[in-house]
Amino acid sequence: MIANRQIAFAARPEGRPETDTFTVREAPMPVLEAGEILCRNLWLSVDPYLRLKMHDRESYTPPLQIGETIPGRSVAEIVETRADGFSRGDLVAIAGGWQDFVAVSATAVKRLPPRTSRPTAYLGPLGMTGETAYAGLLEIGKPKPGETLVVSAAAGAVGGLVGQIGRIKGCRVVGIAGSQEKCRFVTEELKFDACVNYRAPDFVRALKEACPSGVDIYFDNVGGPVTETVLPLVNNFARVPLCGLISQYDGQQAGDPRALAELMRWILVRRITIRGFIVYDIAPNFPAFEGEMTKWLDEGLVVSREHLSESFDSIVPAFLGLLGGKNTGKSIVRIAEPSPLA
Repeated sequence: MIANRQIAFAARPEGRPETDTFTVREAPMPVLEAGEILCRNLWLSVDPYLRLKMHDRESYTPPLQIGETIPGRSVAEIVETRADGFSRGDLVAIAGGWQDFVAVSATAVKRLPPRTSRPTAYLGPLGMTGETAYAGLLEIGKPKPGETLVVSAAAGAVGGLVGQIGRIKGCRVVGIAGSQEKCRFVTEELKFDACVNYRAPDFVRALKEACPSGVDIYFDNVGGPVTETVLPLVNNFARVPLCGLISQYDGQQAGDPRALAELMRWILVRRITIRGFIVYDIAPNFPAFEGEMTKWLDEGLVVSREHLSESFDSIVPAFLGLLGGKNTGKSIVRIAEPSPLA
């Protein structure tokens, strides 16, 4: 009998999650209802927002419960179907979670193009990651040619796409990343105009020099001291899409206890628009997303590096590495190979 391996939430972490935050178990195979399809996960997306779900407090997403299977996006193949219009071997993008098999409603899947050469792109630039970058920048950032766009976590999955879209829209794009190696990736592969290492002793000076005309858009993925450094550089009427606060996901506060008061001062003085957003709030406003992103990928205007890990046992280490800044690009774990039918 085939076992369904799952990774479940075992304990709420205090500070950075560790391996004992999770437990591996075997569960019965799902039983299909009418209108459902049984999927075998092939590639799993590893995303920082999951850290927020580990707190037992109000957020934009309900907290994980002890014993709950860790959720997440995946690309899977259909192994059985009780829904019209789907066939065994079809590849689909789903909310599959950290497990081998899952039964999902046929209304909750996205079928991938037959024989696609880039199935994992549907976890990156053609998936929720790409939608977040695209909709957040265009809806809230509203880039104009000649403006300066600063992107934190620029070597990450969302940040890297934001900068490339900003470049396409005619912005000067400045990235912020956590090492010289990542900064080289951002400028050499992603073609940002500049990238600054926030761990370098001259970070404040280097960022100011990289933004001689100030900052018109700051796409914030990290919060904390990095954001406190950017704010004095913003121009009047700057826009700040607030996508994430990864520097504070483990419970840390901003570097300066007066940070909130200082933030409010800059909002008033520079008349800044700051808007937190969740992709599902605004992505429906952009039905052209997939077609435009596909075109950019085909033309080489957008590139996407994948930080690929192999095997089911690599899922938790990949997540812990993501929180520790070990990844460059989109973190994905391959847990199975497609069958010859896929």
